[in-house]
Amino acid sequence: MSQGGFNLANQRDLVPDGSEDVGRFKGLLGIEEAPLSQTDPSMLPPLVLAYIGDAVFELWVRMQLVRAGSRRMAALHQEVVHWVNAGSQARILEAWEPALTDEEKEIVRRGRNTKSGVPKGATVADYRLSTGLEALVGYLFMAGELDRLLELLSMAVEVDLSAEEESTDKH
Repeated sequence: MSQGGFNLANQRDLVPDGSEDVGRFKGLLGIEEAPLSQTDPSMLPPLVLAYIGDAVFELWVRMQLVRAGSRRMAALHQEVVHWVNAGSQARILEAWEPALTDEEKEIVRRGRNTKSGVPKGATVADYRLSTGLEALVGYLFMAGELDRLLELLSMAVEVDLSAEEESTDKH
């Protein structure tokens, strides 16, 4: 996807992978190693985790695009929508699957199996998978497991989303 001349997938070298970036991310959020909430994230409903995960994932994509030099608003928006739609998130989760721990797979399962409305333009299967991805991102964020979260997010840019080019649905 690069109608605006920019493609996040072509910016793999710019994705943070060092402790310095994790430290800055933690500093930006005002946290250290402690969980972000006094609430045990495993006790939160999956849709609450997905709600937080949706925001974290979209912010991460936006930050990567800006960091990589994209400045045109139309191109930024188009690329963000490309990455945060249900189909793209489903492909990313499928790529993450082999790297997930049993605990992470359980969080994904809980998110995936939660009943909610499916937006027009998204398949039920893709929407369920994208909700699972967002629940996992929300869980890792709320638990303060930012090193693991950034490890998974950095894997997202390796995923071939070309099959999702036509999709513009936003989960």
